[in-house]
Amino acid sequence: MSKLNDQFDVLSNTLRLLPEEIIRLEYFIKGINEPEEGISNVEIACLNIFNSIYGMMCALKDAELVDSLYEHDAITTILCIRHILQHQSGRLKNNLRDAWSRSIQGAPVLIKYNVTDPGMADSPLYISVVWFQEGISNSNNAKRLPAINKFWNLEAIKEQVDASPHGDWSLTYICVMALITEAVRKIVTEYGNAITASGYDSNVYLDHFKTVNAIDPKDYGIIT
Repeated sequence: MSKLNDQFDVLSNTLRLLPEEIIRLEYFIKGINEPEEGISNVEIACLNIFNSIYGMMCALKDAELVDSLYEHDAITTILCIRHILQHQSGRLKNNLRDAWSRSIQGAPVLIKYNVTDPGMADSPLYISVVWFQEGISNSNNAKRLPAINKFWNLEAIKEQVDASPHGDWSLTYICVMALITEAVRKIVTEYGNAITASGYDSNVYLDHFKTVNAIDPKDYGIIT
């Protein structure tokens, strides 16, 4: 199982680096006036997590612990977004870059999950819902989109956004930390018994994701 343990250590390293890059973003914006560099670092750190989750699922499949990489809708969401970035042109469409480049024509709408959970991380990084919905629908993962929409309660949320006088679905972004949290939580709760921590980061995150609250897509808030 050393490959599995090594891959979880890689995943744990990337999980640590994303919040570190988010913290450093203030330095790039206010300290040296280089916001694009800071945003790029956050985007790269996020993509590294996506790649590490993919690697984790490959390691689980190689260990014959899963039959498919797409074992759960939360994991499938991450893998499908990664597929967009690997096989379609463009960047991870997110609120930080769109705000910096002033490409948001109107007020953005932000979707947060687990709003009643005080332990839920409040990350400033949100990704465009329409961007990943269209990207998935235009890929060979199109058949997986209905289950993703259902799991994340996106149809009900869209109805609420569209009904709001300040809502615009095309300007709606979803908290990426919620997507990541539920995918990693599912990996750890389902397969954690087969994983042995092989470093400081993996020890911390293996314990953390065994006890972290599940994301409840019906416990959401909309920020306009």
